[in-house]
Amino acid sequence: MKTKCSLFIVLMILLASCGCIDTRDAVGDDGMQNGTAEGLPVNGSFTPTSGATGGTEMPVDLSQLEIRGGPDFSPNVTLISSILRNDTRTGLLIENGWNITSVTEKNDENDRAGGSAAVEFQKDGLSFYIGVDELEGRTAGGYCDAEVWIAEPVSGPRPGGYHQAKAKMEGWWHVFDDRNERIVMIYNSTTLFYLSPSYSIIDTEGILD
Repeated sequence: MKTKCSLFIVLMILLASCGCIDTRDAVGDDGMQNGTAEGLPVNGSFTPTSGATGGTEMPVDLSQLEIRGGPDFSPNVTLISSILRNDTRTGLLIENGWNITSVTEKNDENDRAGGSAAVEFQKDGLSFYIGVDELEGRTAGGYCDAEVWIAEPVSGPRPGGYHQAKAKMEGWWHVFDDRNERIVMIYNSTTLFYLSPSYSIIDTEGILD
């Protein structure tokens, strides 16, 4: 009888111990291990605010989103995606085939977008970043990572891929694809004025020749 009681007590202790371990793992799993947001489900659907497609809903899979930052950087991906949803640039980029690939911690070397983090949109080897301020619940500035090129005497040989230059009059950035001899986008820190292949809110006559 004593043996049966002892075995029963040991079994209960083992079961209780397993239960505690499983519970802690479930609570502590934030889906951000190993620098990715692996395990995060498809983020419902983005409803573009650009109106370019009449508000068509498009599913955006954030499960493989890369998280770039220090060990204490743990962005709220759900919050960030809901903030991005209300930015016109997000809808335009997604509609035109750009993918959300990473969230980068704001630091002194990468401060052009502002906010607490920069969200990367990528297409054909080119990236566009939109700053997000989680505390204030809003987006901030945006920029393209194409190399800045003015002229050969100033900047050296023209890059073989993408480059960008700033128009003196408007202060807008023009991003060029040298390989295909086309303009990819025209933007400033808050607005996309032109985005290949079809979006434009400015008169592009002469610019695209």
